[in-house]
Amino acid sequence: MSVGQALLIAVALTCALSTGNARAQGYPNRPITVVIPNAPGGSSDPIAQIVGAKLTESWGQQVVLEHRSGANGLIGYNAARARAPDGYTLFLGNDSQMVTSPHLMPDLGYFDRHFVPIVRGVNIEYVLAVHPSLPVTSVPELITYLKANPGKVNYAHTGTASIHQLSMEMLKTAGGIGVDDLVGVPYKGSGQYLIDLVAGEVKVAYGGLPQTMPFVRSGKLRALAIGSLQRLDATPGLHTIAETYSGFETNSSWNYFAPIGTSPEIVARLNAEINRILALPDVRERMLSQALYPLGGTPEALAARMRRDYEKWGAIIRKLGLKLDS
Repeated sequence: MSVGQALLIAVALTCALSTGNARAQGYPNRPITVVIPNAPGGSSDPIAQIVGAKLTESWGQQVVLEHRSGANGLIGYNAARARAPDGYTLFLGNDSQMVTSPHLMPDLGYFDRHFVPIVRGVNIEYVLAVHPSLPVTSVPELITYLKANPGKVNYAHTGTASIHQLSMEMLKTAGGIGVDDLVGVPYKGSGQYLIDLVAGEVKVAYGGLPQTMPFVRSGKLRALAIGSLQRLDATPGLHTIAETYSGFETNSSWNYFAPIGTSPEIVARLNAEINRILALPDVRERMLSQALYPLGGTPEALAARMRRDYEKWGAIIRKLGLKLDS
């Protein structure tokens, strides 16, 4: 390489860095849209609304929440990935789109084909709940009952390869429950299956704490155990499934992404600001009151979490031979 060529490359790199920094310094100067892959009223609402309001407050630009539900979140996913990578469209994604759907749709590919990670948002912990007519009060009692009554109990889930389904299949494997001894019934969402669970149409479900615990507190459902490794302050007295089956842990998370090609400078600015917001005492209090656990951290930490869950759930999906129509 000649001296002249080296000089040209250096000048080009300097200009690119200067352009990126200038873009970040002037960002944002218009409204930001956050695409959410479910309908209003879902588990994403608290983080979307709280963080969105705080971003609007600190940056003086409106944060617009755009709900694009359907196809297990892929309508929102595809809408967000098609937008310009300029920092003015973010995607609030969860495990369904980012780590399980790619196993069912090879053409979709792993999320980093379409998005860059910004920051971890919140964890949603899960609880194993049953209709009160089921004569069980613990995980061991449930497993014993299922073995004594094969094929007589169904569980609810929110679709093929949803966290609800995969977690229940993990529990079946851990407890030695036969494939056909506890069969899943798919629903379009947790709101739908909770209606049937409360009515006793289905008897068992593994659902998010925010949606399930109000029914437990009212006596309409019975909670058996939670899916975190440690007991939670939000569910005093409830055992963990891991206390029966060592290492059992399943949860899901809502996290922030941007279309691939978004500049590192803008990603860094978004990461820093959302981390600041998630650490605010009033934000943490509001999140925890709804059984949501603020996370934060680096883009690299989010990428590592996604890779871990992609591999974990992929192994179960392959073992079960799940397909989109299963």
